[in-house]
Amino acid sequence: MSRTVSRTRSATRQRTNARPHVMRPRWFGALLGLGALIVSTAGVTAATPLRTTAGPVRGGTISLAWSSDMLSFDPTQALVYDWQIMNGTLFNGLYQFDRHGAPQLDLAAAPPTVSADRKTWTFTLRKGVLFSNGMELTASDVKFSITRTLDPHLKPAVSWGQSTDTVFAGATDFIAGKASSVAGIQALGRYTIRFVLATAVAVFPDILAESFNMVVPRAVVTKEPEAYFASHPVGTGPFLLQSWQKGTKLVFARNPRYFKPGKPYLDKIIAYVNVSPSTIALKVEKGELTAFGTDADLTSADLGQARNDPTFQHYLVNAQPTSAFWLALNVHTGPLASPILRRAIALSIDRTHLIQVLGGNAYPANQFYIHLDPQYDATLDRHPAYAYNPQQAAALVKASGYHGQTIVLSYANDTPIYVSMAPIIQQDLQQIGLHVALHGVSGTAFQALSTPLKGVELGLTGWSIDYPDAYDLYSGGLSCVANAAGAPTPAHYCDQAADSLANQAEAIPLGAGRDALLRQAQARLLQSAVYVPLVYPKRVEMVSPKLGGFYYQPQYVWQFENYWLNP
Repeated sequence: MSRTVSRTRSATRQRTNARPHVMRPRWFGALLGLGALIVSTAGVTAATPLRTTAGPVRGGTISLAWSSDMLSFDPTQALVYDWQIMNGTLFNGLYQFDRHGAPQLDLAAAPPTVSADRKTWTFTLRKGVLFSNGMELTASDVKFSITRTLDPHLKPAVSWGQSTDTVFAGATDFIAGKASSVAGIQALGRYTIRFVLATAVAVFPDILAESFNMVVPRAVVTKEPEAYFASHPVGTGPFLLQSWQKGTKLVFARNPRYFKPGKPYLDKIIAYVNVSPSTIALKVEKGELTAFGTDADLTSADLGQARNDPTFQHYLVNAQPTSAFWLALNVHTGPLASPILRRAIALSIDRTHLIQVLGGNAYPANQFYIHLDPQYDATLDRHPAYAYNPQQAAALVKASGYHGQTIVLSYANDTPIYVSMAPIIQQDLQQIGLHVALHGVSGTAFQALSTPLKGVELGLTGWSIDYPDAYDLYSGGLSCVANAAGAPTPAHYCDQAADSLANQAEAIPLGAGRDALLRQAQARLLQSAVYVPLVYPKRVEMVSPKLGGFYYQPQYVWQFENYWLNP
């Protein structure tokens, strides 16, 4: 019996590598950067290649800046930009996402032994891996860390990764208080860890690579208050947190006990927070900063200026898109319960106009899955479920029985891309005869408003990847559980047949058969016109050429251990 899609995300998580806002709880609304990406008529280009230099150089300090703050470096809690920099500095998991977003062995010494039914995975850990305080990492720490993610009493809040980790046998009983431990997480000795899954999970290595499953020292975490560890983290990563001036600056220094020989190359990373995007751009250009901490902060104006300046054109590093935006239609509110009216709305969206308003820094989305997903359906680029047709849309409005009542379009007004798109969508809908009012609120307020079944009528939202596979987006944003009352997905729409297809896909190995099932699940949701795809933001980082070896890591941009400072 396949596992029911149950992956939901904390109402406080946003992301794109943008985490103030896109469904990822990484939950809805992402602060996506409007980065540049060269797009041909055939699709999306590959990421800008590594910059060629003489080779790695040891030593030196780089500095980055973010427009927002960082709050926690507890792997179970980190949500936004703290999540982003934490991934490249402080901790490790059994797997680590590589430069292409694929999981590769990390703390695991060798590939796991996997049972014939793919439900039992046994790993041998690397020996001699030390936490930054000198303690050796053991299987007990791995068991503790993943169990902690499932802890229903975790402080200050239940981990946003809890629902994902219900893949382990006994996890639901543990969460419900029916068991004191998770039966499917077993330490078999100092260096052996075994996982028993409730059912086979095709993307299990991706789940083990997630940040909330990174390993923390049991002896330290159980000794100190939860809040203390969040600001005084101890991990096995290439860097350690040397100092933190709250609201201003963080300094990460090389971890002398790091288990990968010769790495990291850098001595330090300085992270400034609460810096305006325009100031970041100016400081990068002056050489006072190495890069933007997140491309989410790179504005269209600064991007355009850099593109047109020969001195700074080569600071721009293009990457494939990692997020998608859509319009969510709540089937529990007034006229939107009508499938005819929903189809009218789906036909009314002028994506070309949206992209013009976004300065050309996006391209049209006719589906939810992104190009990095193996399940991306290229046929939808040629034959979308609902191509722009305002005349047909207007006729459907008349046929739907709509009689002029106001429909409210809500969005996060602290997310620039939503601010830009909302009035254009309002115009498109008014053009076909709908009366639409805009309701801009903070990202936090939008999430709270989206939680009740009838909280939002129309809402702008989206997703950025945890890992490049459609199951990530489907389970976290489109599934019945993700759309239940209490989850901040504005549509609150459940298609049991689509869920069944997704569950079938997750129960079989990676491959063409699984991909086809996930495409079928998406096709059902597209036809429902409950979610209307809008755009894929282009991605670009602005990085000084003094940073050697830089590449854009799809999930969180940075893999600091592989970069160096050119002389």
